[in-house]
Formats: sequence, C-alpha cells, structure tokens
Amino acid sequence: MPGKNGSALVQYVESAVSRSIGSMTGKEFRVTLDTSASSTSPVSEPILWQQAFSSVEEPSFWLQAGKDLWEAMGHVTLEAAGISEVSDEDCRSTWQEILNQTASAIASSMSAEQGREITVSQGAQIETPPSALQWQAFSVNDDAGNSWRFRTAWTPELESAGVALPDVARTPKSRDTSVSKTFDLLLEVALPVAVSFGRTSLPIKEVLKLNTGSIVELDRFITDPVDVIVNNCVIARGEVVVVDGNYGVRISHLASREERLRSGMAEAGHKGGRP
Repeated sequence: MPGKNGSALVQYVESAVSRSIGSMTGKEFRVTLDTSASSTSPVSEPILWQQAFSSVEEPSFWLQAGKDLWEAMGHVTLEAAGISEVSDEDCRSTWQEILNQTASAIASSMSAEQGREITVSQGAQIETPPSALQWQAFSVNDDAGNSWRFRTAWTPELESAGVALPDVARTPKSRDTSVSKTFDLLLEVALPVAVSFGRTSLPIKEVLKLNTGSIVELDRFITDPVDVIVNNCVIARGEVVVVDGNYGVRISHLASREERLRSGMAEAGHKGGRP
C-alpha cells in the first residue's frame, strides 16, 4: 500500500481514469483501488504505458491493462460513435487516447494541489517495465456489474510532486503596487474564448465550390492539441473532450508571455493582410 504521499496519487488515478473513460464512452464507470486483487497477476496481451511529467525529469508513471479492459473500452467507445466493425488495432488506439487523457487529468490534479503548473511530457507504449516497481491494482466497474482490472506504479519523485506544498509556498505573491488600483475592475470583464482546430487557405474558385457535405482539410493532425484563443492571442493548448454531451478542452499547456505575444502578432498579420 502507498504511504501518505502515494494515497494522493491513488485518488488522482481513480479520478483521472474514471473521467477519461467516461468522457470517451459517454457512460459512467467507477474506478477504485482494488486491495483484494494481486497487483502482480499476469494479464493477457497487456498494453503497458509509460508516462513522464514536467515535475520529474525521467518517466515516473506506468499503467498496464490487459486485453479484457482495453478491448472492452474500445468497443464501448467506438460503438457509441456508431462504428460497428471494430478491430483490435482500433481498440488499442482508443485505449491509448484514454491513457493520454488520463495523464493530462493527473497532471491537472497535481497542478491544483501544488499551486504550480505541471504538464504532461513524453508518453509511450513500452514492452517491459523497469524493475523493482511497486504496483497498485485498481478495478473498473460499470452499472451492469462488469468489472475489469489494471495496475499502476510510480516513482517516489512523482509521489512528492503530487503532495501539496506548505501553505507559505502556495500563498500568491502580493500585486505590484505600481499596477493601477482600478485593475480589479477589469477582472469582471467578459472576454470571448475561441478554440481553433486549424487553418487553411483556399483559392476563391474553391471557396465558391463549397456546398453542403464539402470537406475542408485543415493544417493540423487529429492528434495535435487545439489552440485556446482569447483576444486574438493563443493563451493555452489542450485536448478536445466531451463533457455531458458538449465539447470541451482540457488544458495541457499554458502559453508563456513570449508565445502569447508571438501569436497576437501573427493574428494581427492574418487580419491586416500579408506584406
């Protein structure tokens, strides 16, 4: 069993996996630590995912699921999207998307607890886990009584990153007194927030040919993050999720001041015309 630090990550895993599966499948699943299951039991055709976070330099989190789980989640997700012919490769790809969303959700939970931004770094499927990992078993349950298991492991460094900082370290810095005292009034101003899936350029003759059913190809792959735009500036990037039947964006990266300035100038170039 994990100690005090590890218990925080147990809660993050439970919440992140249930939210990720739920957003992909449109159904409710309960994920809990399974103290009755052996964390070392072999599983059939496992997918072993290795994840790194910005708070720790090396890969620090592993999640392994057998075919019974990743195949079931793949079928539920794709059948909900109206796809009846589902292959093992389709299920694998769908499960990897669930894993990506899970990692982003864990990073968000750690960020909120730490009071500082923690982002998802490199994640990939691997064949063999590092030695001496201490695995924790979890169960996934649905309302129909079905149950599946998976296991996770993490490093002590990630445990530490998942624990709240002392209150003194989390206290926001006082605002510079040189800032106008009327600045607080601006905090209630509503700003339009837009999400950009990509751009493209078309000749006028192609635009005139557009009609119902036409497809416009954008300059972005389906796996690329989308841009969150406020006041013509890209302030963040994230992944598209489904929340209660509506599209949403889970933030995975906040743009730096330099990035916001560059995106604002680029947008101004689009509006003003290219030289």
